[in-house]
Amino acid sequence: MGIRAGTVGRLRYWIERMLGGGALLQLLLAWGVVVAVAVIGGFLAFSFARGDAGFSEELWWSFLRLTDPGYLGDDEGTSRRIISTLLTVAGYVLFMGTLVAIMTQWLFRQMRQFELGQTPVSFRQHTVVLGWTSRSIPVVNELIHPQVPANLVNRIAVLADNITEGPSEQVLAQPWTSKQRRRVVLRSGSLLNPEHLQRVAIMQARTVIVPSRGNFAEQTISADADAIKVLLSLHSEGQEQTRPKVVIELQDAQKMAIARHTYRGAMEIVASDLLIARILMRSTLYPGLSGAVNALLVDAEQPQFIPNTADDFVGKRWQQIYTTALQATPCGILREVDGQQQAFLAPTGDFVIQRGDEILYLAARLSDIQHRNVGAQHKPVQNPQLLITPPRPKQSKVLVLGWNNRVPALLEQFIADQRTEFSVTSVSTSSVQERERKVRQRWGLPEPAELPLHIEWREADYTLEAILRELKPHQYDAVMLFSSDRLGSGEEADARSIVAFMVLDYLLSQSNPDLRPHIMVELHDPSNEAYVDHSHNEVLVSSVVVSHVLAQVGVYPQLNAVYEQLLSSEGARLGIRYAPPALQRLVTIGELREHALAQQAVLLGYQEPSGKTVMNPPLQAKVQVTEATQLIVLQGTTQ
Repeated sequence: MGIRAGTVGRLRYWIERMLGGGALLQLLLAWGVVVAVAVIGGFLAFSFARGDAGFSEELWWSFLRLTDPGYLGDDEGTSRRIISTLLTVAGYVLFMGTLVAIMTQWLFRQMRQFELGQTPVSFRQHTVVLGWTSRSIPVVNELIHPQVPANLVNRIAVLADNITEGPSEQVLAQPWTSKQRRRVVLRSGSLLNPEHLQRVAIMQARTVIVPSRGNFAEQTISADADAIKVLLSLHSEGQEQTRPKVVIELQDAQKMAIARHTYRGAMEIVASDLLIARILMRSTLYPGLSGAVNALLVDAEQPQFIPNTADDFVGKRWQQIYTTALQATPCGILREVDGQQQAFLAPTGDFVIQRGDEILYLAARLSDIQHRNVGAQHKPVQNPQLLITPPRPKQSKVLVLGWNNRVPALLEQFIADQRTEFSVTSVSTSSVQERERKVRQRWGLPEPAELPLHIEWREADYTLEAILRELKPHQYDAVMLFSSDRLGSGEEADARSIVAFMVLDYLLSQSNPDLRPHIMVELHDPSNEAYVDHSHNEVLVSSVVVSHVLAQVGVYPQLNAVYEQLLSSEGARLGIRYAPPALQRLVTIGELREHALAQQAVLLGYQEPSGKTVMNPPLQAKVQVTEATQLIVLQGTTQ
C-alpha cells in the first residue's frame, strides 16, 4: 500500500511539474496522453473488432477517431462502433478541450505579460518619470501641454510599480487627444531596482524626473532615502558625459548636499518643504500674493516662464528689451557664471546683454516672444510715479494649526527674515516633545539651547470648537492650516483641514470682521479647494505647485534658479504694489511698465478687486486702475 501511494505521489508530482512548466511541456503531456489513448483504442479494435486490417492500420484508425469525430458514421459492427464512440468522446475531452485550454491559457499569459508593460522601450532623448505618485499625472499633463515645444519633450516613459492597478485607468481617464496619448508609455517596475530602470531606457533619456513617493506617515521617512537610492543607481550606470539630466524632488532641503554628492551629473533639486514654506512666508507678509503664485505655479492655462536665446540682443540694455516686448513680459536675464546658472531678475535698466545670455519671459507660448524697435533709443517716462509698497509689519503673530515636515521649514523662513519679528503658536495633536525635538534636530540645537524664534507649543485637537475658541484666533495676524502627515492619505488630511477651517470660519464670523486674520490653507487634493475658497482666505494646493515646478524645471532646467530666487527672502522677489493717485485712472500696460522700470521692478500683471488675476497683459492693453488694484511685480535686488 505504501509503495503504491509513493508511486502515485511521484506520478502526481511529475504531472504537476509538467503542467507548471509552460505551454510546451503542457502540450507534450497532452500529446502523450492522446498517443496513449490512441494505442489503447487501436489495441482494443485489433483484439475485439478485428477485420482485415493489421495492427498498424488499427492504430491509425484509432488516432483518426480520436482527433476527428467526422469518421464516426463510417464504422460497422457493434464492437467497433462502441470503441469508436468512446474514442470520439475522449477526443473531444483530451484532444480538442485540452489543446484549446492550453493554447488559451498561454495566449492569456502572453497578453497579461504585455499588459504589465515589462518590455523595454526603444526611445532616445525622451523624458522619464520615475514612480507613480500624486505628482505623476499633473507632471505628465504639463509635459504634453501644447505650450511645451515638441523638440524639448518628445516621448514620455513612466515607470510605475504595477501599471495594471490604477495608472492605466488614470491615463485613459485623462482628456488627452490620441496624439498626446501616443506620446505617453507606461512601464511596470520598481524605481529601486536598477534592472527595472532599463525598461524605460533611462540611460538614453534626455531628462529623468523623480517625484517624491509620498507625504504621509511612514512614506515621509523613506521618500528621500528612495530618491537618493535612485540617484545612486543612475550614477553607477554610466560615465558622467552619458548620464541623463535629473530633476528630483526632496522633501527635506537638508538632504540636498547628500543628493549632489551622490549624483555627479546634471541635476536640479526641488526641495518641496522649502518651496511651500517660502510661498507661505511671502503670503503671510503680503496677503493676496497667492493669486499671483497660483497663476504662475498652478494654472497651466496662465502664461508661464519661458527662457529664450538673447543672441539678437547682444550689447543691448535691459530697458530696451523690457519696454519693447509686445505679447510677452521680459522678467530677467539668465547667465552662466563659473559653471552655475544664475538668474538676474528685474535687473537695472542699464544691464547689458552678453553673448550666451538667455532672456526670461512670461509668455503664453514661444511664438508670443516678439519685440518692436529694439534698436531705438529708449526714452524714459517723464516724472515716474513710485508704486506704493504695502506696509510691512514689524511684528506678526501667527497661529499654525497642524504639523508636517513643511512647518519646520516655515519656521526657518520666519527666522531668516530680519525685517519682521514673528511670534508663533503651534497647535497639533502631535506631542510637544516630538515637535520641539524635530525643530531642534533640523536647526542643530542642543536641548538646553534657546530657540531663535518665540514659539508657544500647544498639544490639542484644533478641530474642536472649544479648543479654537480658547486660542482666540481673531487676535492673530495670520492663521495657517497644514495637512497633517500623521494620517494615512491626502484625503484624510484634507478632510481634517477642511473641518478645522469650517470651525475657524464659524468662530471668526461671530466676531468683528475687521479683526479677521489672514487665513492660509494648505491642501493636497485640488478638488477640495472649492470647500474652503469661499471666504477671505488663501488656498495652496501643495501637490499641484510641486508638480508644476518639477515639470517646468524638467523642460527648462534653468528655471530652478529662477524659482529659488523668486520666492526667497533674499534677492529679487515676488511682491504686491499699489498705484499712486496719479496713476489711478485708465492707463496702458506699457505706461505701467515704464513706472515699474523706474523703480527697478518688472510688472508681471495685476489683480482686480474681484480677485481675478491677469498675468502678462499685452503692452497696448488698457486697465482701469483703482486704489484697490494690486499690481504684481518682480522687485529687483537693490530694493
